[in-house]
Amino acid sequence: MPNILVADDNPVSLRFFADALTQLGAAAALANDGLEAAEQAERERFDLLLLDARMPGLDGAEALARIRSGTGPSSQVVAVATTADSSGVTRDTLLGAGFADVLTKPLTVGALRAALARYVSGLAREASEGTSSADDSRLDDAKALLAAGGDAAIVAALRGLLISELDALPAEIASMVARGDVAALRDRLHRLDASAGFCGAPGLARAGAELRSALDTQSAWPQASATEFLAVCAEIRALLAAR
Repeated sequence: MPNILVADDNPVSLRFFADALTQLGAAAALANDGLEAAEQAERERFDLLLLDARMPGLDGAEALARIRSGTGPSSQVVAVATTADSSGVTRDTLLGAGFADVLTKPLTVGALRAALARYVSGLAREASEGTSSADDSRLDDAKALLAAGGDAAIVAALRGLLISELDALPAEIASMVARGDVAALRDRLHRLDASAGFCGAPGLARAGAELRSALDTQSAWPQASATEFLAVCAEIRALLAAR
């Protein structure tokens, strides 16, 4: 069974990768940040490294640089970056840092299967991936099922984690407001984007994009926009709980 190291600071993302890799016939070793990933790679031989681009402590590129500079059993293993940032600049930067490929989150099980087929021997070389049309609803169950490979149990588990994430969000943002920490808010919205994608919550992704736009265009802290964002989060949390 291929052994894949996955590093991501988002618990929803980690749960998706763990379930999806099991479904695809691979074992998943999970790390919550870049430092933990580097330490695991220095101790153990993996068949592939999946490293999130933005993590606390060491980001994906820094973690890979540390792994490559060492003499551990995974120092030369193929590494693939994952990121919620689909910009060409980010992709070029990650490829320049030594990653063999860049996967944009949210991923589907099919997209992950295709990546494994390219870089890991012993797995089925099936790269078919379903597509779905754009949906303006706040929740999109079809997209959530697609991302989970059609497994409703995975969708329910991921959405349960998202509910917990949304429950903690008001206190987190209140702390950011008190500190005036715009950078922390941007980072939090970035991680929430990944959760929204995996859980089929396009309304949450749109709300985050609107708040980021307010951060870009307003010189002062966008209090009204932040309040509106939290209101949308509360509505989506209620919809998730009712599923």
